[in-house]
Amino acid sequence: MTVADATQTRRRWAVDRQQLLILVVASVMLGSFVLFILWPRHCELADLDDAVRRQRRLLSQHVAASQEGMLVSARIPGLRKVQAQVEKRLPTGPQVADFLQMMNAALADMPSVSHEVTRSGTATEGSTPSVPLCLRLRGPFEAVYRSLGAIERLDRLSRFRRVRFSTTEAGDGVLAEAEFDIYYLPDGAADERGRGERSADGGRPEPSRAEEQGTS
Repeated sequence: MTVADATQTRRRWAVDRQQLLILVVASVMLGSFVLFILWPRHCELADLDDAVRRQRRLLSQHVAASQEGMLVSARIPGLRKVQAQVEKRLPTGPQVADFLQMMNAALADMPSVSHEVTRSGTATEGSTPSVPLCLRLRGPFEAVYRSLGAIERLDRLSRFRRVRFSTTEAGDGVLAEAEFDIYYLPDGAADERGRGERSADGGRPEPSRAEEQGTS
């Protein structure tokens, strides 16, 4: 190996070391730039994006709640009207005799149908109590069908639970056995409705039990 070759080899190693040093410095600077400048900005933007998404969800929830509130407020007058109509069809007591009188008047136009009504159980209690009745209709099918429709159209809130049809023994008609409930208002609801009607007419409503105890 000559002196020229040795000198050229040393120069080559020197150039390689300079290039390596430049690469290391560039890598350190690039890493520092990413670590100390880009990464904090990325985290800040990510947090900002999460905050924006949360605000959007909250805003959408508020909008949905306001829309539901508007829908409910728009339905309130209709619900009050329906409640008033239902209360008109609900007497303050069972009044089974009045219902039977209404039913006899409705079936008076159908003399070909004979009917019989019996109690099928005890009255149920609750927010809307009812009295269960059992109805037996005998006659031609068309007349029996129209009789059931006339009972359903009575101005009294009722509900048929079960209706069974069978042919008569003589084969001259059908026998319909229906179980249904007639509803009425409980005593507490009747008192509240009367108190509300008195206050709506301009009169002073009756004091409640708590007010009476307070004044006494």
